Amino acid sequence: MVEFDAVQVNLWCDDVERCAAFFRRLGMPERFRFPPDGEPHQVEVEAAGVRIGFSSARVGDELFGIATTPGENTEVVLWCDDVDGLHRLALDAGGRPLTSPTDSPDGRLRYAWLLDPEGHRVKLVQERG
Repeated sequence: MVEFDAVQVNLWCDDVERCAAFFRRLGMPERFRFPPDGEPHQVEVEAAGVRIGFSSARVGDELFGIATTPGENTEVVLWCDDVDGLHRLALDAGGRPLTSPTDSPDGRLRYAWLLDPEGHRVKLVQERG
């Protein structure tokens, strides 16, 4: 059986720095940047032991021959202890609202959706006690 050392999700972006800045403003520290100077091809942040990478769609196309499309074809789910507070912070950081914070029909969860500055869907989820 294979043993995994880490998990990372990559999001294709037109503007890597703008997308990474949004997630840094939510409190996720930057863990990697390439190249170290100039326009980044890849920036990675970390939360709860999972890395989220922001990859240049242009570089994916030009260097790797991978057809990439930034935007809504992905979703990042952030489990947190305050959906309302994180939703306000995300909007202040440049996110665009899709749904306001609301409780699930069974009352177990509180959640909201928004788009990051590159158009990736971000779902905020909180378990209700």
